[in-house]
Amino acid sequence: MADLNFCTAVDLIIKASMEGKPRHEVVLHVGKTPELLISYGLPDLPLVITGRTIDKIFFDHGITKGVIERIHGLVSSPMIIYRAAPPHQSGSVVVTLETHRGYPVIIPIRASKQFGRGYFANEITSMYAKEGGSFDKRWLSAGLLLWAKNNP
Repeated sequence: MADLNFCTAVDLIIKASMEGKPRHEVVLHVGKTPELLISYGLPDLPLVITGRTIDKIFFDHGITKGVIERIHGLVSSPMIIYRAAPPHQSGSVVVTLETHRGYPVIIPIRASKQFGRGYFANEITSMYAKEGGSFDKRWLSAGLLLWAKNNP
């Protein structure tokens, strides 16, 4: 079940943007980085998302508020985990069981981003449906696969 405070904050960020007063500077605490992601290279830091990213996910990528509110659960139970490919920042890319328009939902996570003085967190940088089925073949051939649910 999604955290009620997080759900309320997501709702307020979306409403503020609809009123023409976006809250892009807000950094929301999503929860603890899941142990599975830590075991595959993400540091043991809080998991966060910014108001700007919530706006991008909702308005640009068409992901519903209900799915955004469940983001911690989605990254906690992935289908596949890939290492972020260069030139992107270090981190992971989570492919979820959730789908949007029939395509898998991708959640990139940047490792150890600094927010303010001395506060570091793993940042969810987006969430979108990955169209075109060949992405997984390219990522596999590039050696980016870290973990898959069906492969122990």
